[in-house]
Amino acid sequence: MTLNRDRTIGGSTSSVVGDPPSEPVLGRVGTRRRESPTAIFFRKPTAIVFLALLAAMVLVALLGPVFGGDPVSTAHPVMQPPSAEYPLGTDHLGRDFLARVLHGGRLSLFVGFAVALLSMTLGVVIGSLAGYYGGAIDVVLVKIVEFFMAIPGLVLVLVAAAILGANIFVIIAILGLTGWPGVARIMRAETARVAQLGYVESARAAGFRGVRILWSDILPNAIAPVIVSTTMSVGTAILAESGLAFLGIGDANRATWGSLLNDAQPYLSTAWWMALFPGLCIFLVVLAVNMIGDAINDSLNPSIGRVK
Repeated sequence: MTLNRDRTIGGSTSSVVGDPPSEPVLGRVGTRRRESPTAIFFRKPTAIVFLALLAAMVLVALLGPVFGGDPVSTAHPVMQPPSAEYPLGTDHLGRDFLARVLHGGRLSLFVGFAVALLSMTLGVVIGSLAGYYGGAIDVVLVKIVEFFMAIPGLVLVLVAAAILGANIFVIIAILGLTGWPGVARIMRAETARVAQLGYVESARAAGFRGVRILWSDILPNAIAPVIVSTTMSVGTAILAESGLAFLGIGDANRATWGSLLNDAQPYLSTAWWMALFPGLCIFLVVLAVNMIGDAINDSLNPSIGRVK
């Protein structure tokens, strides 16, 4: 039952409705803290599963060729389906398809991570300079970003392949050059936001130089969205390289998952394994990096962490 009681406060009387709280609230707010991003990340079961999957695929791609045999040897029976002797079968030239998939995975993963690293490096440097300095520097750098965004990546790859040859390093460079503008836009916005905070203003007032402020004060607090974007761009780069190789625009001297899919086109009805296993590898890697990127986004988002 609710009771009305009089309480004397500072010599005056006030009416209090209901029972007093069982424990004081004051003092608890100051002790609240947010979980660390690492704890939030590893609290998600899907993040752990897909991180383990990606790590396993990278490890197999790195160490598998040591045990997988020769990917170019034609000393095997032609068009053998998967069996105990040939776990992934053989192709139309009598090559062990397991060895082909393992070697192709090493190169496809290298392309994905190399393109993502190149895009992140260019995007972070250009975006942070534009966001911090503003003015004429910002205008010029933004125009450069818009120029690269206006060029279709496929057309640029075709032109570069025709001039320089379809070398794997040319493909990495072109995909990196077409992928950094999105990172630069994110970094520019985050840098401009963080640059207005009080501790950055204090660093300026203390006489620190712009490069030092960018590296020590702004970059650690603005890089989180870029990490998420870069993680997901690994899958995008693998898909882009696989699509180019599937269309025949790839390094003919190196096997990738995309080039294996291109080789499998004439044999889809008779040798299903030639398309299934490379396609499944691409699907699993792209799914894993996207799920990991989503988990990183949740762990770095201040509004998602559980308050303790």
